Amino acid sequence: MAAALAHPTHGGAVTRRLGAYVLPGDTVWLERSLRQYYPMVDALVVPMPTDGRGWTGAPVPAAEALELIRSVDTRGILTVVGGSWVDQGDPMRADTAQRQAAVDELSGSVGWILQLDNDEYLPHPELLHAALDEADRLGLDAVEWPMRVLYRRTRKRVYEVVAADGRPRYDYPGPIAVRAGTRLSDARRTGAGFLRLVIAGDTRSLQVSRPEEPGEHRVTLLEHDHAILHNSWARSPEETRQKLRSWGHSTGFASRRYYWTTWWPSPLLWRVQRDVHPFSRELWPALMPRRNAGELSD
Repeated sequence: MAAALAHPTHGGAVTRRLGAYVLPGDTVWLERSLRQYYPMVDALVVPMPTDGRGWTGAPVPAAEALELIRSVDTRGILTVVGGSWVDQGDPMRADTAQRQAAVDELSGSVGWILQLDNDEYLPHPELLHAALDEADRLGLDAVEWPMRVLYRRTRKRVYEVVAADGRPRYDYPGPIAVRAGTRLSDARRTGAGFLRLVIAGDTRSLQVSRPEEPGEHRVTLLEHDHAILHNSWARSPEETRQKLRSWGHSTGFASRRYYWTTWWPSPLLWRVQRDVHPFSRELWPALMPRRNAGELSD
């Protein structure tokens, strides 16, 4: 089934215009992630917090992020949209509003909008257009892509989320591409019909083990090495603390306790740790060490 994504063009030439937005609140993997898909996009938007603050009101390295983005933008396709997106009572609402500002800016000039987060590395961006072809064929407005979650990183090892039996498991935190004009909810999610791409042989991932959701069209088109590498918590201790201060799920979350009792000791306790997701049981059942190889793990 994966061979169906081997031809990402229409008659030899891509006919759609693809845009992308970059949120300038996280610099750790930004440049690596953006360089991977930048050659494929026709327009790039940065919704820039003019107050330098993230969704919780905590300072974020927005100016530094913008400089990194400009260093990658060798074609001059970047547009900066200024604003303020702070909601201490409901940071997720601010997250969604910032993304929506970018989608609205792009919607007049492209047909589809890529919304990869900065810590998400797409190993095979050449498959994007074929996935969007499939969404067009089915009349869908969003595409979800499986992600390998990299949870903890040390000098020699990366600890990846796996199934309880140690075999691969994938996460689906929301669409990585939406049609222009889409209205977002809960960060990058939508209420529209969506294509969920599945890894061949995967029956263990939580979302795949359940019946299809309303509006979901599930298609097995990918192989294991096509999955996005989500460097979710695979950061240094200081970078992880910054994430906890500013991310959209911070309200009502005992971040310090989670940091010290679950994330910090995982290189020592990974063999016995279970259900390591910070607030959603069953989503991240267990951990497995891999060799640390930068963006990738083997």
